[in-house]
Amino acid sequence: MKILLIAPRNLESFWACDRILPSLGKRCIYPNLSLPTLAGLTPPEHEVVLCDENVEAIDFDAAADVVGVTGYIVHRQRILEIVAAFRRRGRFVVAGGPFASLCPEELRGLVDVLFVDEAETTWPQFLRDHAAGAWQAEYRPAAKTDMTTAPLPRFDPLRVDAYQTMTIQFGRGCPFTCEFCDIIVMYGRVPRTKTVAQMLAEVEAVQRLGATTVFLVDDNFIGNKREAKGLLRALADWQAAHGTPLEFMTEASLNLAQDAELLALMRAANLRSVFIGIESPRAASLRETKKVQNLREDPAAAVHRIQAAGIEVMAGMIVGFDNDDASIFDEHFAFIQAARIPVSMTGMLNALPRTPLHARLAAAGRLAVACAGDQFELTNIVPAGMSRLELFEGYRRLLLRLYDARHYSARALALIRACDAGGGASAPLGRRELAIVARFLWRCVLAAPPRRAWMTVRLLAATAWQRQAALRTAMTLALLHKHFAEYVDDLCARLDVHIAALRRADPNV
Repeated sequence: MKILLIAPRNLESFWACDRILPSLGKRCIYPNLSLPTLAGLTPPEHEVVLCDENVEAIDFDAAADVVGVTGYIVHRQRILEIVAAFRRRGRFVVAGGPFASLCPEELRGLVDVLFVDEAETTWPQFLRDHAAGAWQAEYRPAAKTDMTTAPLPRFDPLRVDAYQTMTIQFGRGCPFTCEFCDIIVMYGRVPRTKTVAQMLAEVEAVQRLGATTVFLVDDNFIGNKREAKGLLRALADWQAAHGTPLEFMTEASLNLAQDAELLALMRAANLRSVFIGIESPRAASLRETKKVQNLREDPAAAVHRIQAAGIEVMAGMIVGFDNDDASIFDEHFAFIQAARIPVSMTGMLNALPRTPLHARLAAAGRLAVACAGDQFELTNIVPAGMSRLELFEGYRRLLLRLYDARHYSARALALIRACDAGGGASAPLGRRELAIVARFLWRCVLAAPPRRAWMTVRLLAATAWQRQAALRTAMTLALLHKHFAEYVDDLCARLDVHIAALRRADPNV
């Protein structure tokens, strides 16, 4: 049986980073891990073809016995388009992943088979049922996956050279109870991890394929600190034995800052950046959303401690909590600047289906729509502390301030002065690296608008003068600014449409 597994293209978002990829000679930041995971779960008697629409076009006329589609809520419209296109051609279509798990009602009747929640047990069962000609319309696992039994994902069917970063997963689940979060809804509050042996096998698999950067895609890598430390020790030993060929990044909770041993182990394993959901500088908003782990100390001080360990912090920030009023936007800006966080993924609060927040706001009649999708452009909540118009207008102003060249470069240079988050700049440059540097200089200096060109030159000059070893970090941050500044300009044009509509309807809504 031939199986075609598809991940839809990324929509325009903070995460796409499409504007910097030509400078790196890549087409996508990292692959959707569901594709190699499902391929690894598929018995060898089946032919598996993986298609990531970010790096190659979908062949809608491809011969396949089963077409599988996976994606997030933000991919909703594209998933529905892909499903419809294959169904029109008479293909047998199945769907799974976060969108299917959180919004199964939107796919029932549109696909032949629906997978809700984790698929480590249900995907192999479906393949057996399909071979016997007696499949179910919907599959749900009887229990959460035992991660120690998960087989090695198959990365080889991917076009690995198209990605800047490869992805592997250590564990699922998070012990915290953030009201807006869908992770604990899908994966539970008891973190489940793979063994060290499993992870080293995956690390070696992606390294053999040419990966130099690996994203540990756990939603909270330190959900189980004991297991995380065990893996980091093993990774540090592996790196030392192999000449440190890989750089890791991951996601974690802010309580990382209170564990000095954990920070030291991350640095020893060459884990150089971490995405942290800080969400808000306002304590009342954090209490409201049950993000109590961020209240153990001043968030900026916690971020500074992580940075001092040589680990760059990228922040997830949210505006629109019930305790947020029109002054929250200035607070966010002041916090991000003080915390010297160059990259802040700042969005508006959204109530995702099946989350406690969604249930609470639905009961209160405060959902504008059931699900909005892209939190960087839309919100489905009716805020309590301001009007929707104030939320959209304040959010727009905040984005423009954050990614203004002057403010961004101030954060970037403050980070570089505080710690070398990149390193490796003194290593000899090969032909590929020299080509990247040449493309970088063209796109960020010679062909860039004057403000960005001047920002880049000043950032590189100051870094060369004050911390030469961090030049790689400075180049990376300048390149990221190209994407974020251009994305924010495009996003603000879309926000203007929503703002105009709100003004026409009712400025007090």
